[in-house]
Amino acid sequence: MNPYRKIWFIVGAASLILAGCSATSEDRLVADIRADSNRDGVVDGNDVGAGIEKGKWTAEYGAIVLPNIGDVAHRCPSSRSQVSDDDLAGCHDAADDIARAPDYLAPLVTMPVGRDGVTGRVEAVGVGADKIRIFVKRQDSWIRLLPGASLTETELRDGATLGIDSRDVVRDKAVWDGSFIVRFTVQDGKRTVTDDIALRVAPVVLHNHNQNAEALVVPDGGDDQEYARFVADLTSAAQASGLNAPLITMNTTDTWAQDFVEFGYVSMPGPGGRNISLRIAIRSPQPDREGGRAVFDLRGPGMGAIQLGGAGDRHVDSFGNVETIPPYTYEGKEFPAGRVVIGTGNRNDATVSSVELKKFFAAQQVQTPLILDTTWLVVGHVDEFIQFLPTPSGRGWRPAVTDPRRGLEILREQQRSGHGTTVAFSSPGAPARTIDNVLADQKFVADNEFAAQKIEENVTHLVKEIGLQPEEFVRIPGLYELSLGIDDEPDALVSFYPGAINGVLINASNYLAPRQWGPIIDGRDVFEAAVTEAYRSAGVAVHYIDEWATLHVAGGEIHCGTNVLRQIGGLPIVR
Repeated sequence: MNPYRKIWFIVGAASLILAGCSATSEDRLVADIRADSNRDGVVDGNDVGAGIEKGKWTAEYGAIVLPNIGDVAHRCPSSRSQVSDDDLAGCHDAADDIARAPDYLAPLVTMPVGRDGVTGRVEAVGVGADKIRIFVKRQDSWIRLLPGASLTETELRDGATLGIDSRDVVRDKAVWDGSFIVRFTVQDGKRTVTDDIALRVAPVVLHNHNQNAEALVVPDGGDDQEYARFVADLTSAAQASGLNAPLITMNTTDTWAQDFVEFGYVSMPGPGGRNISLRIAIRSPQPDREGGRAVFDLRGPGMGAIQLGGAGDRHVDSFGNVETIPPYTYEGKEFPAGRVVIGTGNRNDATVSSVELKKFFAAQQVQTPLILDTTWLVVGHVDEFIQFLPTPSGRGWRPAVTDPRRGLEILREQQRSGHGTTVAFSSPGAPARTIDNVLADQKFVADNEFAAQKIEENVTHLVKEIGLQPEEFVRIPGLYELSLGIDDEPDALVSFYPGAINGVLINASNYLAPRQWGPIIDGRDVFEAAVTEAYRSAGVAVHYIDEWATLHVAGGEIHCGTNVLRQIGGLPIVR
């Protein structure tokens, strides 16, 4: 039996009893509408009283509604069709007046009026009302209640079973914060009574690394055999990490799958203590980026897709510039869904930053954005120097950052041991520089000291904002080099060896990292061995993948070129 039908059948029976107990005379005219105000997944007598003011929405009570924007029938056009971006984004299950996905409707009921000869209607009112759809269950069908439409005499007398959803997510809290009122109006001749109930659209929540990976996402490599080998190695490493789900391939040859899409979810309470959730694929606010259209091909049952605003195709608006701090509490402030981290962008972008990203995540009101300085990097993304690793104790996670000083020290140790003439890169075709050559480059050394200083400034900021201690940071060896600005890019830093921190965490104990291609001494890559040890100190095993030719030489690494669907987390509440 459909759990909603079961719930509403029980509610209907309870409603009759409640109405009978509360009526004092046949002349009394009462309007009473109920939702899951106490957030237990059921509409019943516990949703009123006991301190609940159903006309208000607070952190403690108030019903939650989902943006019902999946595509259960796969009826929407492909990204390769000729439709506009707006039309592509506008096709979803809530785009018209049909309840295509009733499993994602939040339950509402009207209590029995208990008399004939009255009229009544249920409608959303106020700001955001145009984004709300209300349906009434008639026999086995869900019928849209358009604004002003009346309930039947039977529905008024016996109580109506209703469902409600939203056509969209919350995008800008200055325009609409997701809250709205549903009003039940009952009229008997000249007498009119109303009852209001407060609801709110569920926020879009980004995943964090304390949620295990469920599937990896990659772009289409076309006929590129080097890329096909990378994907095969990625698949093998994921399977060795315990992830056996097949890779999801997107309909684009845009290499940087991390940049044009980010995955989140929306949730509301369901029956039996389980949440009802819908994944949301978010297209980056880079409308000129053609690959972003492929985000809408991911839309289907259980998966919605949205387009953010923006203009052009700036690095700062990429989702490689977004990370998520796992849940924490500091100085009395709780962040049960963690916080979104956004970089300032490179020096060209920093003057404008990512207005769209900050506006969108602030609008969700559950993962308050925290800004880090990335002006010292060519691309200017936070995933180039920071990540968060699960731990079995304490707050449940630790931050990890790139450590250029340790990177230099690894080379100096080998130089002191008499290996200065060993080539610094072991990748075939890489520059034939020795360790001595690299360390003799004073500009290179100074650039890495500068990178270390900028990373430490960000560490200090995180310590202040989150309450961390500096010793909690896992230090991952890495080095940077200066890239002379071309194509309007600034002179700034890029990874020298493939950035180990720019990988994919599969679960609490397995991590996919780019092969380091450092100096080979006594049969082993000494730089890679140091990276392995740094992650081992945090309880994480590293699985290396060769992406030198496919990603590294183009300015990115594994994290930049892939994406991840993760386990859906708990129910975050707007506070």
